[in-house]
Amino acid sequence: MKAFRLVEYGKPGQYCEVPKPSPKAGEVLIRMKAAGLCRSDLDMVDSLPGSDPYASAVDAPYTLGHENAGVIAELGEGVTGLKIGEGVAVRHMPHCSYCEFCIRGVEQHCETYQRGAIEITRGTGWDGGLAEFMICPRDQLVSIGDHDPLMYAPLMDAGVTAYHAVGTVKDRLRPGTSAIVLGVGGLGSYALQFLKLQTQATLYAVDVNEARLQVAKELGAAKTFLAGPKAAQEILDTTNGKGVDGILDFVGSNESLDVAMKISRPQGRVVLVGMEMGSVPVGWNKIATSCEFAISLGSTRRDLEEVCLLASQGKLRTDVQRFPFDKIPEAYDALRKGTLTGRAVISFD
Repeated sequence: MKAFRLVEYGKPGQYCEVPKPSPKAGEVLIRMKAAGLCRSDLDMVDSLPGSDPYASAVDAPYTLGHENAGVIAELGEGVTGLKIGEGVAVRHMPHCSYCEFCIRGVEQHCETYQRGAIEITRGTGWDGGLAEFMICPRDQLVSIGDHDPLMYAPLMDAGVTAYHAVGTVKDRLRPGTSAIVLGVGGLGSYALQFLKLQTQATLYAVDVNEARLQVAKELGAAKTFLAGPKAAQEILDTTNGKGVDGILDFVGSNESLDVAMKISRPQGRVVLVGMEMGSVPVGWNKIATSCEFAISLGSTRRDLEEVCLLASQGKLRTDVQRFPFDKIPEAYDALRKGTLTGRAVISFD
């Protein structure tokens, strides 16, 4: 079968012929229907050999694609609760189910699959979904019935990662508080939706792109700010100098982290998700006293179940730009140039 693979770090992905996999006991063979493309795919391709966080942690080659949805093509021995032809959403983070973190229900930190600062995942170290077929254990699948896989694929990383990050800050967001999303791309746009659904906080957004800021307003942001040297002061002026209670950084650059520190508030929380590998001093007079700083990684199986439920109820907006399987390089090029009009999703039909 044909697959689109990262053959060597620092070089573009390419189409390759690979064997069609067969499911073992407890596994399912999925005929791919939709695979979302993510900015982190470009980060992997661009990584120099041995560099953090990807090339230092997982070896190439592997098939790209970690936002996957399809239909059941074959059931391995012992698989129950699914049938041939049924639509499924695929969790991209594997887990062992027996380590300390899996037992505690935070399996995105599974010690068995930890590699440096990240976890080995489908599409990052393991073969992902940019192929005609892929294998997945039964316990890492969520049924979507006959719903359109194209609308679920972007949720498998961008959606669930944003959902989990919001979950780590929402207990701070009582009525009268505020939250801000730094970076309103694929993850940030979902974060705004989850904040709107789950809290009564006043929402703000920051981005370098005016069109994205317009989308942020449509998704519930009371006010938006253009990223730049004046952004932090403008946010402080808007909040009467108080700062922001919940800060979600989906960029992770030196600049975005600097803004987060400057607008932090006592008893608030700064949550870093973006992986532009920035850094910032944290200490007295650098961040508001008693404000927490945390790095949010991935999501849990429960997050996946809940996000799929929200999608099935029509509560999430997903703007999709479809590309056929033979146009993956063009889709990545559009992602790199910032010319997409929605989440890039590869359609296999």
